[in-house]
Amino acid sequence: MVNRKALVLLALTLLAATVAMLFSMYRAEPLQELLVARRDLPSGAAITAANFGRKATNLDAKGLYLSSFQPDARLTSPLLEGQLLPTSALGALEARYSMVLTPSQPLSSSIRVGSRVDVWFVAKSTSIDRVSVPQRIGVALEVLAITNTDASDAFASSERQLEVATSAEELAPLMLASAEGGFIGVVSNQ
Repeated sequence: MVNRKALVLLALTLLAATVAMLFSMYRAEPLQELLVARRDLPSGAAITAANFGRKATNLDAKGLYLSSFQPDARLTSPLLEGQLLPTSALGALEARYSMVLTPSQPLSSSIRVGSRVDVWFVAKSTSIDRVSVPQRIGVALEVLAITNTDASDAFASSERQLEVATSAEELAPLMLASAEGGFIGVVSNQ
């Protein structure tokens, strides 16, 4: 008769050897630290420790994502909070200008930093029997920042201001619309 203790010991030894073999076969590569956005970032944002943190991942993405800061590097496309920084998001930006707008209506909750928006304008009517025609004065503008302005008067309402990136061609109509004080509408372009 075979000794029960010897059989149990042999079974435990085989089980330990099988587990050790499985661990050696499926041993994961060491985790790689990649840069991840700390908040929503527009194109043009600097690649700095203030804008990016590090996240340990086990992605096999050599060359696809950045793992270290590069001096004077800037984003060419927006990133959302928590997204990894792809190498394709770095490069030279085209010339553009920044414009701050105060929309006449509340912004959609889908509009955030990095969103693309269209800007519509309706001029103040000069007479009662004449109707102003809405004009689209900005197409697919990138949102750089959204801020709430707190009114100092207790009876005044707070406004949301929107900073957008614009080309030279769209800058003049946006400035005129903002100065004229008509109705400025901002809608999502996505």
